[in-house]
Amino acid sequence: MEREKKYNQPSIVKVESLSEKLIILNLQLEEKNRQLELSELARKNMFSNITHDLRAPIAVIHGAAERLSQEGIGDRERLKMIRIIHSRTATLEDLIEDMYFSALLDQPKFTLKPSRLEIAPFLEEYFISMEGSGRLDNRVTNISIPFGSAPHAMIDVKYFLRVLDNLVDNAVRHTKSGDLIEIGCCEANGSAEIFLSDSGSGIPKDDLPKIFDRTFTGIAARTPGKSGSGLGLSISRTIVEKHGGSIHCSSVFGEGSKFTISIPLA
Repeated sequence: MEREKKYNQPSIVKVESLSEKLIILNLQLEEKNRQLELSELARKNMFSNITHDLRAPIAVIHGAAERLSQEGIGDRERLKMIRIIHSRTATLEDLIEDMYFSALLDQPKFTLKPSRLEIAPFLEEYFISMEGSGRLDNRVTNISIPFGSAPHAMIDVKYFLRVLDNLVDNAVRHTKSGDLIEIGCCEANGSAEIFLSDSGSGIPKDDLPKIFDRTFTGIAARTPGKSGSGLGLSISRTIVEKHGGSIHCSSVFGEGSKFTISIPLA
C-alpha cells in the first residue's frame, strides 16, 4: 500500500512576514536611489555655480590683458588694467582654494588635530590681526570677550581660522563702510560659543535655511570684483561639525546677521 504523501502548507504568517520585508527593502532601495539623484543634482548645481564664478573673472582678465596689448594706452589706464588683473586673479585664487578645501573635507581619511585652546585670547589675537590686515575696509569693529575665566575648547587652529576668515569675508560682502562688525565669545549651555555679527544688509528669510548648502550661492557672492564661490559657509559648517559643534545664523533682512558657533567645552 502506498503511503499517503503529505505536503506542508506554507505558513500564512511566514508569507506575510516575507512580504513585509520585501516591501521594506523596496522602500529602502527607493530612498537610496532618491538620495543618489539628489546628490547628483547637488553636484551638478555646485559645478554650475563654480563654472559661472570662474567665467566672470577670466573674462575680465582677458579684456584687461587685451587692452594692455593695444597701442596708445596711457600710464593711468595701464595701471588701472594691472589693478583689475591683480584683483580678479585674487578672486580666482579664492575660488580654487574653496574648491580644494571642499574636496579635502569630503575625504574619509580627513582628520583634525585639535588642541586645548582658551577662546578669548585666541579671538583677541585674531581680531587684532584682522584689523591690521585692512580687510575690513572702513567698517566699525568691536570685540566682546568675558573678563576673568574664559571658555576652553578642543580646536584645530589651522582649520578654525578658516571658519573665522569665511565669516568675516561674508560679513564684509554684506556690509558697507561705516557698518558694524562684531566678534565675541561666551560660555552657554555647556558649550563655548563664538559669534560674529554685522549691521549690514541681512539675509532674505527664504534664503536663510539654505545658506550653508554647498549648492547655494547668494547674490553677494556674485558681486563683480568680490570673491565668493558660495562654498565658504558650507566649508565652515563642515569644519565646525568635525569639531563636534554646530553653527547657525539669525538674520533680519535689511538690518544685519549674526552667526553663532557652539563647540563642546574642553
